[in-house]
Amino acid sequence: MAKKKSSAPVSSETATPEQIEKFAEKIVSDWGCVVPGERINEYDSNRQSISTGSTKLDWALTKSLVEGTINDIHALEGVGKTTLALEIAASATLMGKPVYYFDLERKLVDSQINMISRLRKDLFFRIRPGNGEDAVNKVLECVMDIPGCVVIFDSLTQMLPEVEDVGGAEDQQMGLVARLSAKMIRKILSPVERNRCMVLFISHITANMEMYSGEIKTKGGKAVPNACAQRIHMKKLAAGKIKNESGDTIGHNVTCKVVKNNQGLPYREVLVPIIYGQGIERSLDLLQISEELAIIEKSGGWYSYQIDGETKKTYKDELLNNIRTNVGFRDGLIKQINEVL
Repeated sequence: MAKKKSSAPVSSETATPEQIEKFAEKIVSDWGCVVPGERINEYDSNRQSISTGSTKLDWALTKSLVEGTINDIHALEGVGKTTLALEIAASATLMGKPVYYFDLERKLVDSQINMISRLRKDLFFRIRPGNGEDAVNKVLECVMDIPGCVVIFDSLTQMLPEVEDVGGAEDQQMGLVARLSAKMIRKILSPVERNRCMVLFISHITANMEMYSGEIKTKGGKAVPNACAQRIHMKKLAAGKIKNESGDTIGHNVTCKVVKNNQGLPYREVLVPIIYGQGIERSLDLLQISEELAIIEKSGGWYSYQIDGETKKTYKDELLNNIRTNVGFRDGLIKQINEVL
C-alpha cells in the first residue's frame, strides 16, 4: 500500500513571539474556553467555596467544596454521610444557592432535614428519580439550566440501571452501574465547570473480594473518584463517643480524612463531632480546634481564654454555651483560628 504524501512541507522554524501573541488573542476571543496563564489564579479565586459546617474539616480541605467541581463523600453505613451532606446543603442555601438532593436510597425524611436548623427549605428540593438513566438526565438538566446550583447524589450504590429495572432477577448484567456512572461524569463535567455548579456524590464502601488488598472499594467504578476534586473518607471511632452529664451517648467523633484534594494538601485528618438528631456540633468543633491551636487552654476542668485583653476561666459547658449564644465571641474565635491557620 502506497504511503500517503503530506499536503504541506514540514517546517523547521519555531513560531515567533508575534505569531504566538496573535494566535493567543485569536483563541481567547474566538474559542471562549481559553484562560491565559496570568489570569488563571484570578479566574479560580473568583469561585466561591461552600463550607462543610465544620471549621476543622474546612481547614483540612484548604478550600472547601469549590464551585465548578465534582466531589465525593464515602464511608460505611451509619457514620454520618447524609448528615455531612445536609450540613453542606445548609451552607449552600445560606449563600442563596438552590440544592437538588437526589434521594436514590429513598431514606431522606423530614425529621433529618429539620435537624439542620440553618437549612433554608425554600431552596432545598428532594428528588426521587425512577431509575439510573432518569437520574442522569435530571442531574444534567439541573447543572445545565441552573447556574451556581448544588447537586447532592445519594447514592451511587443504589443507582438502578433501566436494564436491571425491566429485566428479571435472574438476568446477569455486569458493570452496568460503573458504565452509567462514567457516562454521567462525562456528560456533566463541562456544564458543571461552565455554570459553576457543585456536585457531591455519596458512596458506600463495599465488600472487598480481594483477600490481601487493603484498598477501599466503592461502587460505580473509577470514573467518579478520578473526576473528583476533593474526596472525604469518613470513619466512626469506636472510642469516640460523646456523652452527656448523665453518661448517655448523644453523639460520636467521626474521623474525616481528605484522601484527594486538588485545592490543597491531601491526607489531612480531623475529628468532627456529630450529635445524633442535631448534626455537627459546631460549638464543640470550634472548642476542639481552639484547644489544638492553643487559642483556648485547658487545665484540669477549667478552660482559659483571652477576650478584650482580659483572661477568663470557665467550665466546659459554660464555654460551649458562650460559643453557641455569643455571636461576637464566636466570630472572634473563628477570626483567631483563621489567623493561625
